[in-house]
Amino acid sequence: MFGREFANHLDILIQSFEKINNRYQKKSKANSNISFLKKIYILLFGIPEIGFQIRSMYFKKILAANLLNKKLKNILDAGSGIGAYTFLLGRTYPQAKVMGGDIDKYKLKSCQIMAKELGLKNVEFEYLDITKINNKKNHYDLVVNIDVLEHVDNYEIALENFFKVLDKNGYLYIHVPQPNQKRIFGSLKEWHHEDHMREGISKKELEISLNKFGFKIIVAKNTFGLVGKLAWEINHLMLSKSFVLAGITFPFLFVLAMLDPLFKNTDGLGIAILAKKE
Repeated sequence: MFGREFANHLDILIQSFEKINNRYQKKSKANSNISFLKKIYILLFGIPEIGFQIRSMYFKKILAANLLNKKLKNILDAGSGIGAYTFLLGRTYPQAKVMGGDIDKYKLKSCQIMAKELGLKNVEFEYLDITKINNKKNHYDLVVNIDVLEHVDNYEIALENFFKVLDKNGYLYIHVPQPNQKRIFGSLKEWHHEDHMREGISKKELEISLNKFGFKIIVAKNTFGLVGKLAWEINHLMLSKSFVLAGITFPFLFVLAMLDPLFKNTDGLGIAILAKKE
């Protein structure tokens, strides 16, 4: 399961959970006295948030099918957050230089420490605003941008910047939530993220924007289809009630979530796109 390396860095996980939704802030603090058990749990199961796990499933599946044998030299994780995908890329492409960039200086400092602990000499982190990327400084074979564009006021500026910093035949991987999400459980109908500029971007809208800047769409998949959405909603209902209850149910929900990438979802809560600069 994804995210086991964070067992020794519970502080960065707690901060990340608190930003998901304000209903988790009190619960994360209330359970701080059982950090040892949390550490053991994460070593066994990874990060116990279904959304995080499903996004990683699609990411690894699409990379394995399209880019695993590519000789990538320079990779940018644009909006690296807690660094989970940066570390994954560093291990998957040991011959490449992998840069994680984010605006959160606390997370960058934590990620730099973790990269050294994990022995990932090909991984670095630096401050990066995706709306102000300097294309004269670095060029990349692959840019990864996972659940970041919804935080940006004008996301097309970021897409244009990604195009500029990619070399010819370079790849862009994006995951973003879709708007107008329909819920299974009524108590989650008012779900929203405090730090989102928008709740999502539609598949059609994103494809049009990518084509406008010169990208060719290689893969476009709806993520969090029926089974993924069900697993995600139950997970967050459990998290809202008790972190202990969420921990008990998570392994079972993870098995259910594993089915989601196997289906050709006609719609979903998110969209994963792999595009190429030609």
